[in-house]
Amino acid sequence: MKLIALTDIHGRLDYPEETVTHLRQADLVLVAGDITNFGGRDDADKVIDRLAAWNDKIYAIPGNCDRPGVEDILVMRSMNLHATMRRVRDVTFFGIGGCNKTPFRTPKEYSEKELREFTEHFSKSTDVRHYVVVSHAPPYKTKLDRVFFGFHVGSKAVRNFVQAFQPDIVLCGHIHEARGFDYIGKTLIINPGPFPKHYAIIEINDVIEYQLL
Repeated sequence: MKLIALTDIHGRLDYPEETVTHLRQADLVLVAGDITNFGGRDDADKVIDRLAAWNDKIYAIPGNCDRPGVEDILVMRSMNLHATMRRVRDVTFFGIGGCNKTPFRTPKEYSEKELREFTEHFSKSTDVRHYVVVSHAPPYKTKLDRVFFGFHVGSKAVRNFVQAFQPDIVLCGHIHEARGFDYIGKTLIINPGPFPKHYAIIEINDVIEYQLL
């Protein structure tokens, strides 16, 4: 299965031709939040329509910069992953939208308790081979939640969830400057960086391979 993982679109609608080619070739497009730049339903619709023009197999979560109407659009279009499990072949996908509290009071922030409650919608099954979690907030104290000043600002609830369940992959975003990868135990964590300048290609077969672009 070939995945395109992207995050922090912030309403951008113009994508390079190489990016369009990769979108067309993917089995599934995963969007890890901040679809809009403090926008609502109409703004999200424009971005999703733009992506769907190249590939309409999309699962997504809202980010902290997405207003409540964004999640409504994802639900209406059967693309929502927030606190939801979806299975494609032998891979199960699960999402955690929004982020932990910030000093900026952005539209979709949650307490760590609320984020933990979202993770309680996840469960493992004996007949699923791989698990991919899409979380806008990165797990706390990794390479992917460190801001310019060096502080770790990720979610402790997300980290505890990853430690407990050890999914194969966690895709996150939110911290633009923390593009890269890290591990918690056996779990590969990827922050592809803000789209469309950056994104990741992930191949899930007998082994998991990825490329940051």
